[in-house]
Amino acid sequence: MVCYATTTTNRKRFKMNATALTLKDFCDAYRVCRETAYQQIRTGRLRAVKLGRKTLILRADAEVWAAALPELRTAGREQASA
Repeated sequence: MVCYATTTTNRKRFKMNATALTLKDFCDAYRVCRETAYQQIRTGRLRAVKLGRKTLILRADAEVWAAALPELRTAGREQASA
C-alpha cells in the first residue's frame, strides 16, 4: 500500500493547498529567511499560531502579510538622476 501524501509530487501539492504553513514552508513559499519571518511575527506584521512546539502561519494570514508589503517605487531615483 502506497501512502500518496508521502510522494514528492503529492507532498508539494498538499503544501500548496494546506490551510496552515510551517515556518519552513512559509519561508520557502515567500522566499524569506527564518530570522525575517520571526522579526515580522515579533513586530506584529505577521500573525502566527502555536501547535505544541510548532509555529504555524495560516495561509490567509500569509496572504494578508504579502499584500501589505510596500510597493517598490523607483520614481524617486529617476527624478534624482534627471
